[in-house]
Amino acid sequence: MFIKKKHILVIIFSSVIISVALVSTLIGYTLYIQWKEDSLALKYRSSIYKLTAGLFRNEVALSNVRIMTEGEDQQSGRIFLEGNLKNNTNKTITSLLIEVYFDEPDGTVVYKNWFHPLGEAHLGGPSIFFGAHPANNVLLPGEDISFRHHFPNCPRKLSEELFRKTKFARRDEKGGVTMRYSIEGLSVL
Repeated sequence: MFIKKKHILVIIFSSVIISVALVSTLIGYTLYIQWKEDSLALKYRSSIYKLTAGLFRNEVALSNVRIMTEGEDQQSGRIFLEGNLKNNTNKTITSLLIEVYFDEPDGTVVYKNWFHPLGEAHLGGPSIFFGAHPANNVLLPGEDISFRHHFPNCPRKLSEELFRKTKFARRDEKGGVTMRYSIEGLSVL
């Protein structure tokens, strides 16, 4: 039986298409498996980061936490969180993540922000949280540091209230916004 020239072209063309589809599928599957491994490793490190924070939360003391403003008015000024952090554990703290949020009396969260007072990105990679700047700071056992964090993109309503409270008699109004903070991530040596 003779194979016509036309049939040879069809055989070659279809073989090339099948080969490309097979190679593409294998490459895609390999990339998917690698992505899945990386994703699971990141979730694992993140859960350990949060779990360690839960274990040592009571032994890391946040004190003198207060809101400070810089500038004359809400449009040209900046809002900062200042405070002190003390390591009362017997471990060296290599990374720390603090969550700060402002809520109304009905429980509605007006603004939420995370920051690293030691100045590093957590989990050894680029941080998904804004305000983190790479550094090699650690907090040794018994050591304390002061921190200052700027609140970017603060809502207008909140910034007006914070400027009013910090510039005048620092009066606490009933029904006003309340600041809350907690340690959400921690790495130790």
